[in-house]
Amino acid sequence: MNRRKFLRSGVTGVAGSVVPSVLGEDVIRSAPKRRAPAPAKESLLPGIPTLAQLASDRLVHRFTDYFNQPVVQNEWGCVQLAKSVSAIQSISFPPFSCCGAPPPGVNFTLTCDLFLNGRVLVSYPRPAGDVAYTWYPHRVLRETEVDGIKFTTETFAPSKERAVMESILVRNATHERRSFSVGFDLRAGVTALPGKPWMRNPAPEEDNHITVVNSRGCLLFESHHSRAVSVQGILPQSDRVEQQRQLVYDLSLEPGEARRFQYVNIIGEEPEADLAAYTEHQVNFAQLSEDNESAVSSLIRASFTPGNSEFSGHLPQLVTRSEELWKLYYRGFTNLLFCRRASPDSVYGPTYLTVLPYVGPTRTFLWDTALTALSLALLDPQPLRALIEVWLALGMHDHNSTDYLTGQGLGAWYAANDFSILRCADYYLRVTGNFAWLDKRIDGKSIIDHLADHAVYWKRLDRYGHGLADYGESQNLMEVVSTWSHEVPALNATNVYGTRFVASLMDHRGEHALAAHLRSEARQLAERINHLLYVEGKGWWRCMQPDGSFNEARTAYDMLTILDCMYDDLREKQKIEMSRFFWSELATPLWMHALSPYDVDADWRLRADGTWTGASAPLPPLSAKGLYKIDPSAKVAGWLKRISGAANQGPFGQAHTVESVFPPECGGAYKCPPDFPYGNDWCEIDGGTFIDLIINTIVGAELTLYDGIRVHSRLNDFDPETRLLNLNYQGKNYMISAEDSEAIA
Repeated sequence: MNRRKFLRSGVTGVAGSVVPSVLGEDVIRSAPKRRAPAPAKESLLPGIPTLAQLASDRLVHRFTDYFNQPVVQNEWGCVQLAKSVSAIQSISFPPFSCCGAPPPGVNFTLTCDLFLNGRVLVSYPRPAGDVAYTWYPHRVLRETEVDGIKFTTETFAPSKERAVMESILVRNATHERRSFSVGFDLRAGVTALPGKPWMRNPAPEEDNHITVVNSRGCLLFESHHSRAVSVQGILPQSDRVEQQRQLVYDLSLEPGEARRFQYVNIIGEEPEADLAAYTEHQVNFAQLSEDNESAVSSLIRASFTPGNSEFSGHLPQLVTRSEELWKLYYRGFTNLLFCRRASPDSVYGPTYLTVLPYVGPTRTFLWDTALTALSLALLDPQPLRALIEVWLALGMHDHNSTDYLTGQGLGAWYAANDFSILRCADYYLRVTGNFAWLDKRIDGKSIIDHLADHAVYWKRLDRYGHGLADYGESQNLMEVVSTWSHEVPALNATNVYGTRFVASLMDHRGEHALAAHLRSEARQLAERINHLLYVEGKGWWRCMQPDGSFNEARTAYDMLTILDCMYDDLREKQKIEMSRFFWSELATPLWMHALSPYDVDADWRLRADGTWTGASAPLPPLSAKGLYKIDPSAKVAGWLKRISGAANQGPFGQAHTVESVFPPECGGAYKCPPDFPYGNDWCEIDGGTFIDLIINTIVGAELTLYDGIRVHSRLNDFDPETRLLNLNYQGKNYMISAEDSEAIA
């Protein structure tokens, strides 16, 4: 059954799964090959999707593939699956880490890896060894068949617990009785870093003390360097334990017969309490699985329900017949949901992380948050406001991110921080209308004064008298383009936007002279950017260096940011040239280049989020937002429809690659693997930028600061009858159609 029919079928169960929610011998059965066909007439797609409707396609890979394995998560942390039908790695429940990310050059620590007849399962040659992965918001299903034995697993992290659980089904898929052994290799490397910020998931400790607890059929791993333990085991109890950590079972199965195993990993700091929790989780395994499914389903429903108890706001429902539009919107939502944390260890309460699982288990980067600020302001305005206040208190002219365990700043300064704070504040105010917040004092200064300082901070960076801000070297900017440095066009353009934003606030507060002065400065800055940094006749821009020379840089970020922040300051000739540059050098059929492959710096780095090898998840929607201003709507919509294929692989990755680097998967641009040199994580919050694009550009609902909702729809190329239901704007919910907005009583 194809994806279109599946979405329209309204199925509430797990589509195409080989096993039900909890694997059990009493319900073991083969999945139906086909479901009833969808109605011939196209119907509306669900405004609140089910878990099954948000699932990825079935992704099949081998151990040797470059592949970004799926991740399971809950409110407190996440776990990445290994390249295996059962193994897991990088378990992160801050401040606890188990099988964590290693330093460069060290192998990952895996646990629950499978051995068949003493041989590690992933080493069996073809046709054995292909593993199929299907991601759902609440679990991941994996399947493989080796030497006539079929293995099916379901991995999940129960809601609001530091635990990982997995059902494992072993079936004899041959027509004769089979006798064999299976072994589960358990490891931990468990550690804890309480009271310390996390730059990344800590490396595993290699000297955990291991105790075989025969009475419970499990292993107790204890850290020598911190108060951290991991209790891991499998039910039923094994026939024997080898090498102090491998649980081995001798099986003899009739044709079609299956055995079920339950793996549980409890992470904490009290051995006796965690051993007791292990036993409890094994006894209540089925119920915990059902409870987890119910909790995630409830969280999804709450995300689109006004007045819910889980979020401080809600997203509007997208009511449409366009499959492409639906996929872009609701897949972007899974990025937000996946990056949400409501951990008891967060010093600033519920919050949103940036990139997972390796780089940022506790980190929020300002830049990425700003790119999806509209959807965050709609879904959860209170955590967004809390982040802004944290950033204002810290200043953020020394760091790129903040850590929820300590509230401290981390990393080298990112040049986009001033813009990011202003953009987040802008959308928070547009959505909530909470203008009284501007008078709140932080560190002795009102928020409006803080915002004004950030809007004009660029003047302090005009180090060489060029009238432009110098933003330093690549580590402060894009990190992967060496020539995009110093007086870069895009971030100077954000100063035009920021100055005008603060001017509008000042005007509304009656400070008209100051507002006029700020607007004059913004206009002059835009003129300098156009005069000094545009490459005439080319459509791309250049960066001024301290000595007055220039580096041309054919980046997508310059183009899309300038179209967003100073569109009215561009000449028609520039707009035509910028469009030609995008379609000839940046766009690909299914994705885009972040840096033109014709750029002189194209061979300097290959990390896919910012180079010619691909682009980070927000670049296509941000580019489309700008292109809609300068190109025929149908042309942009046609490209976006092809982009939507990337949504078939689960939440948008930190980056996807262009088709000349990795072939498409399931009809979409390939999610970038974490492997060097491409190096990107499985999920990033700014995949939510697709939500922003659909709300404010395609449906076309512009939420103004003071003048209501203005609608300029571009829906004709998707489904002209599409509506947004319950779009919250300054205390009221609205229904937005292609023609107008209407308040809902």
